[in-house]
Amino acid sequence: MIDILDYLLYLCRSLGINYKISDELDSSIPDISVPSQRKIIINANYDTNVEVAFRLAHEISHVMLGNYEENCIYQFSIGTRRASEREANENAVKILGKFVYADTPVEYRNYINFMNEFGLPSSFEPMVEDIIKEI
Repeated sequence: MIDILDYLLYLCRSLGINYKISDELDSSIPDISVPSQRKIIINANYDTNVEVAFRLAHEISHVMLGNYEENCIYQFSIGTRRASEREANENAVKILGKFVYADTPVEYRNYINFMNEFGLPSSFEPMVEDIIKEI
């Protein structure tokens, strides 16, 4: 089976998104995406419980659907209430859920396991439950 990170990197290449996963950055520096440049930088050392795969899917969503103004830069923040961040979180769940549950009937999809696998906070529970049932 193809690894989820490999799938996301393939998705980046197929969408023309330039990406870098760096293990050289300080743990306080968040992941970023620059939609106008179709660029994503993932900080493998970023101090968060959220897994790299979710963060990459989140940033892919920003590039695919984000604000294309010249100076728009998104920094990963799991707890923000901004609409653009909520949308990126929802789309990340959809991207990952479609991959993870591609061959799993709805009644066997466990959203709690999904949340634990990707290190998502409990505040995501209603959103993840709904999306996992819909995809």
